[in-house]
Order: sequence, then C-alpha cells, then structure tokens
Amino acid sequence: MKPRSPSRLLLALVAAVFLFAGPGSAAEPAADARGALDRFVSGLETFSAVFTQTVRDETGYVLQESDGRMQLGMPNRLHWEVTEPFPQTIVSDGQDLWMYDPDLSQATVRPLGDAFDATPIAAITQPERLDEHFRMSLRPVPDGDALRLVLVPRNEQADFTSLDLDLTADGDLTRMAFRDIFGQETVILFHETERNAELDPGVFTFDPPAGTDIYRP
Repeated sequence: MKPRSPSRLLLALVAAVFLFAGPGSAAEPAADARGALDRFVSGLETFSAVFTQTVRDETGYVLQESDGRMQLGMPNRLHWEVTEPFPQTIVSDGQDLWMYDPDLSQATVRPLGDAFDATPIAAITQPERLDEHFRMSLRPVPDGDALRLVLVPRNEQADFTSLDLDLTADGDLTRMAFRDIFGQETVILFHETERNAELDPGVFTFDPPAGTDIYRP
C-alpha cells in the first residue's frame, strides 16, 4: 500500500513554520508588515505551543477539527504532532523531513530542501526573498491586540490564495490561517506559547517504530 501523499496545504504549513525560523533580512516595500515578523524572529532559539486546527469549506462548514502540539528549534528543526482525531507526526532535524502516520504504520522521508520543490510556496522557506514572491500587508486583528501579517503570493499558480500570521506587539505568534484556491480555509490557533524554553534535542529526531513502512519519494 502506498503512503498517503502529504497535502500541499500541509507542506505550506511546514514551510510557513520555517519562515518564522529564517533570517530576518528583507527588502523595504513592506517594512511595517515585516517588522511584526522580525519581532517574532528576533532572538528566537526555540518556540513551543499547543494548537487547535479547524478546516472549513468555502461555505464556512467545519470539515475537521484537530488538536496537537508544535516545537520549533533554530534552525529548521520542527516537531509537529497532531493528536486528535487522526494522529500524525512531522519531524525535521534540519536536514530531513519525516511525516509519520501511525494508523497506517507508514513514514515518508525526504531531504528538507526537496520537500517543497514541487510547490510554488517554496519561496517562503527563503525569507530573504519574501518581498519578491509575496505582496504583504499589515492589518489590525478584530477584538485583539495582535497585528495580522497577510501574505498574498505573486505567482498566480500558487496553491493557496493567502496566508495570515497574527503576531502580538511583544513578538508572540497566536494564529495562522491558509486559504486555498478552492475556498477552503485552515485556521490554526496557538495556545500556551513559550519562547526559548529548553527543549530535549531528541524531539527533533525521528526513530521509526518497528514495522513501519518507510518511503523515500
């Protein structure tokens, strides 16, 4: 049985997380918007949070709700674990990206740099070229003290139409949202966020359980 192919939205999610962990240099056309992101990145070594994820269709109907936890380490290390309702684990050690489906006992591994080559959203793994690939704007968040950084891809063939990042003035990430070309929206809310906590280095390695089928695309 072939493994479930990771969705492009999922790759967009991982790439967006690595956008946070990238260097903070960029051109000036959207300096105010980029400043909100720079405040998050400045001095960042680790970041962890509990998240809730909601997927809605173009009418607003809820298709899926899930919960999990993410841990981010500089540079390009990630542990993203969905616990309910369909467990899935994504781990990057900075070189390889693992996607593990425990229900199917399957894991896919690929070089981190290759994970996004087939998608137009690869550009957000290169934050120094952010302005080249995205139009950026900054909007206030309704009923909140965060600022919303809105990224709209310049490439008309991109798989998503916009990416929102909600960032507080003191540099906390509270929300991330994607909208795809079919009108589907995925909203991720972050809770219990913690910056620069000491994390076990082992969370950024993946040791496949015995019996796991491993695929290398």
